Amino acid sequence: MLLRSSVAPGSWPAILTGNAATLIALQQQLDASQWWSAAQLRVHQFHQLQRLVAAAIRTVPFYAQRLAAVGLQAGTPISEELWARIPILTRKDVRQAGMALHATETPLSHGGIAEVTTGGSTGVPVRVRKTYLTQLMWEATHIREKLWQHEDMGGTVVRLLSLPPGTDPAVLDSMQTPAGAVFPNWGGIDDALWQTGKHTAMSDTMRIADQAAFARLHQANHILTMPANLRLLVAYFRKTNTSLPSLRSIWTQSEIVDDTLRQDCRDIFNCEIVDNYSAAETGFIALQCPGHTTYHIQSETMFVEILDANGRPCAPGEIGRVIVTPLHNYATPLLRYEVADEAECGAPCPCGRGLPVLNRIVGRSTDHLTIAPGDYRRPNLGYYQLAKIRAIEEFQYVQRSLTMIELMLVTDRPLNAEEILEIREMVAFNMGPEFELHITYHRTLPRTKAGKLRPFISDLPQAQ
Repeated sequence: MLLRSSVAPGSWPAILTGNAATLIALQQQLDASQWWSAAQLRVHQFHQLQRLVAAAIRTVPFYAQRLAAVGLQAGTPISEELWARIPILTRKDVRQAGMALHATETPLSHGGIAEVTTGGSTGVPVRVRKTYLTQLMWEATHIREKLWQHEDMGGTVVRLLSLPPGTDPAVLDSMQTPAGAVFPNWGGIDDALWQTGKHTAMSDTMRIADQAAFARLHQANHILTMPANLRLLVAYFRKTNTSLPSLRSIWTQSEIVDDTLRQDCRDIFNCEIVDNYSAAETGFIALQCPGHTTYHIQSETMFVEILDANGRPCAPGEIGRVIVTPLHNYATPLLRYEVADEAECGAPCPCGRGLPVLNRIVGRSTDHLTIAPGDYRRPNLGYYQLAKIRAIEEFQYVQRSLTMIELMLVTDRPLNAEEILEIREMVAFNMGPEFELHITYHRTLPRTKAGKLRPFISDLPQAQ
């Protein structure tokens, strides 16, 4: 990996300044702390939790009463027993608290504040505020992942995935065509630190044959996509008896990666999947181990609890609810936040890292959108657009036929004509104009046996 010098002209040895220098300096600390014992990591986490709780009590109206009720004052030493008394914070709590969950002030050193809106993978939109510091920790973890996995930063990335809100509309339009979009470098923090290769992008709502042709055309070294879309790519390449000899790794996010999908990628593409576990409102929760397919909790930025049905910590091999506390978000503290996922605890990793282990993440898969019999694609649900309509509390799409999709909503009021038009235009753009959209209102939406609200369900036969 060749670092990109912040000082020009000249590229070697690279001289880093500003944000790039800060991130590289953070890597030195992370390189050391990953080898600490679990007990040593926990001591430092509780020191940070002490500061976070004190700030929450002082600056967040929601917590002033909530924490006092369990015996927590600003200077109270936080033990594990006292921490466990804090009520779990649900997505519904976050929605209902609204502005009362936002801090009235944040430390000046934490930088500017931005708001994040997300529907996540649960169909319950939430909004949180973040500071420059929380973004810095996200970037530091992103860099750690690249260093852990020894990625070739000079390689070509083929992104088969939507781009974030705020992307140039012309770029979004080009991603909906067989030509896709092409950029000279990876962009973002990657390009600020390293001399990166080409970055190409196509929407994962395009037909699988178009996505495969796009990856072959650009001789993809790395593919970034969702597992549901990856399954369709695997099926296509198997059916056509073709492969991608240039491919070195596949990066996935947001949905379940199981052992079958990993083996399929070894068989079809002769490469490994690199996965991570994150949520927009919290940041990176866990990264895949460099030497194994298990996940290491990012203890330097997250305090994570895996709890059973009785609220007790799970033992290795047990599956429980994922409860997350981001350690550096003072703008919207999320103390013991339930991300609505389940995970299986793991034993200490043979790699020697003290970072706690998750064997697997449970319950984040989604059905495919059926375009025609045997023709499937991953649905783009427009999480961000729906989350911006504040009346929407929960949602679920159901594909009823090859031409009709129902959007089931729980709202605090009927949507107005402008909001309905916005949704119809968004669904036509994301899923195709051939679908008729029916919007229906409900008091509650159906859950799975595990209590999950699936954001998309198909009533039609699914790809295997």
